[in-house]
Amino acid sequence: MIEIAIYGKGGIGKSTLSANLSAALALAGRRVLQIGCDPKHDSTRLLTHGQKPTTALDYMRVTNPLDYKIEDILLQGFCGVGCVEAGGPEPGVGCAGRGIISTFDLLNQFQLKERYDTIIYDVLGDVVCGGFAVPIRQEYADIIFIVTSGEFMALYAANNILRGIRNYDNEKKRVAGILYNRRDIEGEDEHVLRFAQAVGLPICAVIPRSDAFIQAERTNMTVIEQGSDRDIIDIFLTLARKIANGCTLYAAKPLTDELLEVVVQGRSGKSGVQPGVEPQVTSAPEAGAAPVPVLPEINLADPNRYLSKNVIRSEPLHGCAFNGAMSVSVHIQDAVILAHAPKSCAYITFQTISSSGRRSLFERGALLPVSITPNLECTEIGEAEVIFGGMEKLEKKVREIKAAKPRAIVVVSSCPAGIIGDDIDKVRLLADPELPVVTIKADGNMAGDYLQGMLMCYTSLARQIIRKDVPVVPDTVNIVFEKIVVKHTNDNFQVINGFLSRLGLKVNCRFLYETTYDSVENFCSAQLNLLAYKDYTGKLLRDFFTREYGSVFYDAAFPVGFAETEEWLRGVAAFFGRTETAEAIISEHKESYQREVKALKPVLSGKRLMIITYNHELDWILETAVDVGIEVVKIGILNFSQDEGFRTRLNLPLPVEENYDRDNRESDLERYKPDILLTNYASSIADEVFVADTIPMCPDVGFYTGINMAKRWARLLRLNLKGEWRQDEKLFKQYYA
Repeated sequence: MIEIAIYGKGGIGKSTLSANLSAALALAGRRVLQIGCDPKHDSTRLLTHGQKPTTALDYMRVTNPLDYKIEDILLQGFCGVGCVEAGGPEPGVGCAGRGIISTFDLLNQFQLKERYDTIIYDVLGDVVCGGFAVPIRQEYADIIFIVTSGEFMALYAANNILRGIRNYDNEKKRVAGILYNRRDIEGEDEHVLRFAQAVGLPICAVIPRSDAFIQAERTNMTVIEQGSDRDIIDIFLTLARKIANGCTLYAAKPLTDELLEVVVQGRSGKSGVQPGVEPQVTSAPEAGAAPVPVLPEINLADPNRYLSKNVIRSEPLHGCAFNGAMSVSVHIQDAVILAHAPKSCAYITFQTISSSGRRSLFERGALLPVSITPNLECTEIGEAEVIFGGMEKLEKKVREIKAAKPRAIVVVSSCPAGIIGDDIDKVRLLADPELPVVTIKADGNMAGDYLQGMLMCYTSLARQIIRKDVPVVPDTVNIVFEKIVVKHTNDNFQVINGFLSRLGLKVNCRFLYETTYDSVENFCSAQLNLLAYKDYTGKLLRDFFTREYGSVFYDAAFPVGFAETEEWLRGVAAFFGRTETAEAIISEHKESYQREVKALKPVLSGKRLMIITYNHELDWILETAVDVGIEVVKIGILNFSQDEGFRTRLNLPLPVEENYDRDNRESDLERYKPDILLTNYASSIADEVFVADTIPMCPDVGFYTGINMAKRWARLLRLNLKGEWRQDEKLFKQYYA
C-alpha cells in the first residue's frame, strides 16, 4: 500500500491537484482513498460531483460510538475513489488539528485503509504542528509531495513544511518532490527552480495555469473525468505512473529564513539558473539516511467494546478520563506514574488519589503525621508546549525518571497533550529491557469520563504489561477490579484472603490495587480469577480478560451477606477440590447467623422498608429483610454512572422502579409510610421516618453484612428517636437551627 501526503500553502491548489491525482491513479488500476484533512471539507467534491459527505467529526459528535458505520462517512467517487472528509470546528473555535487525530482513530477502528492500495491525504495549508502533522508521521505517509507556486509566501510555506518533516524524520527519505502549480507571475519559474535545487528536491510535475480546471470545476468534475485538456490529463497520468512504479525519495533539507530569501530572490548569484529557462520535470541526488526505529503497535481490537456509560449514552461527564487513568495506574506501586499534563491537572489528581488516606487519618484524630504521597510525576505542560509541542519536555522527564531506576514508567496523557497531538507512544522507545515505559492515551475529557479513563488504563496496562507465556502456578487466584476509592477495600480483601487461606489458596495479582509491575506481568499464571464487583465495569473486565487472555473467572463477585458468602465459598472450593473445608467454614457461621435473626424478629417483623439508592445489587439487604420479617414496600434505583441494570437472584415480587426520579421521594414517603428508609446519603426527607440509614456504595463482604445493618435498625427503633425525643427536636429547631 502507498500512502501519500500532499502539503502546501493554503489556496495553492492542493485539493484540485489531489483530486486529479486520485482520479489518474484510479484510471491506472489503483484502489484509491482520498482523505480531506481541511476543516473546509471540500477536498473530494470534484470526485463526488459536488456531493458532500458527512464529515467524520460531525458524525462522531452526534452518533453513539456503538452505532458507528463506516458507510455513513465514506462516499464512492469517480472511478471508485473512496472519499472521506475529516471536517472541523467553526473558524476560531477549538483545535481543528485534534480533529485529524480523531478522524484517523475512527478510520483505524474500521480498518478502512485495508480496502485500498493507495491513500492520499489532502492536508490543510502549511500547518505542520500537532494534529495537522499526523499525516506526515511515519505510520501514515510513505510519500510526501509539496505543492507550491513561484510566489514567495508559497515557497516560504513549502520550506516550513520541510522543517516539519525533518523534525519527524531527521534524515529519513520520504519526500518525493515538488508539484509546481503555476500562477504565471513574473520570474516564477526561476524562483521555483532555485528553491528546488537549494533544498535538493526534484520538480515532479509542472501544472500550467489553464481554464480547463475552471471548466471542470463548474461541472463538479476533475479534468481527468471531463477530458477537456489532453495535455493536463497526460501530466497527471505520468505522475500516477511514477508513483505506481516507485518514486525516488529524498530527505527534507529546509533552508534558513535568511537563505530562503537569498535563494528565491536570486541575490547570491550562485544558483546556476538562467533567467527565462523553462522548468522541466527534474531529479535530485540522493543522500544517506539513518534508520529510525518503528514504534510497536498496540492492537486495540474492537475498541468500541470497552466504553463507559458516559461515552455510550452521551451522558454528562462524570469526572475526567485522565483522572480515572491516573487514579488506577498509581496502584502499580513500584512504577512511577508520569502525567503528561499541566501541573493543575496533576494537582487535582493528587488530591483525588490521596483523599482516602487523608480521610482515614482525620477520622483517627491524626493530622498527617506521615506524608501521603502517591508515586506521581508531571511534565507540567505550559503555554510553550501547547504552541510548539510537548514531546521534548516529555522525553527529558522520562530520562530524568529513568535515572532513579524505578521498576517501570507509566505515561498518561491529558487534554492538552491530546489537543496538540503529542504522540506519547514515542517515549516507549526510551525503554530499557529492565525498565519498561508504558503509555496510556487518556487525553482527559476528550476520551470520556472518569470511568472511561479507568477502562482505558485497565486495558492499556494489560496489553502492554501482561505476558501470555508464563507457566500456571497451582492453587493461585487473581483478584480483579477492587474499588480504588473505597476506604474499606483492604478490609474486604483481608476477609476474602482469610477465606482463601483457609482453602489453601494464594493471591497472585490484585488487578489493579496495591500491586507490583511483576505481579501484573505474571497475571496469566493464576488458575482462577475472582471479580471483586460484578457491576458494569467488572463485567467488561471479565469479558476483556476472557477474550484476550483466555482467563477463567468464577462467575460471582465478592460475596455480601450470608447466602452469597455460602454460595461463593462452595463454588471457589469446588473449583480447587476443597469442598470439605468450605463446608466447615459455613457451619462455623450458620448457627451464629440464625441466632442473630431470631433475636431481631420481635423488633423488626412487620416493619415497612423503603430503599432509594444508586446500588444495583441489594440481595444482601433484601434477604436479611425477608429473614427478619420486614416488608419491602418500594425500591427506587437511581441512575449511576458506574453501573447499569438492577440485578437480583431473589424470586420475589419486588417493587422496583429503575431510573427513579428523586423528585418523587416525598410523595412516595407519604404514600408508603415506611418505618425504615435506606439511602446512600443522609437526606432531609428522612425527618418523618422512624429509622433512616445509609447504604454503603460498596458494602462489607462476608456472612454478616445484612444482619449488622438490621441490628442497627433494631437499636434505633428501640430508642424511638422520633417519639420521646420529638419534642426536644422541635425546641432545638425553634431556638438554635
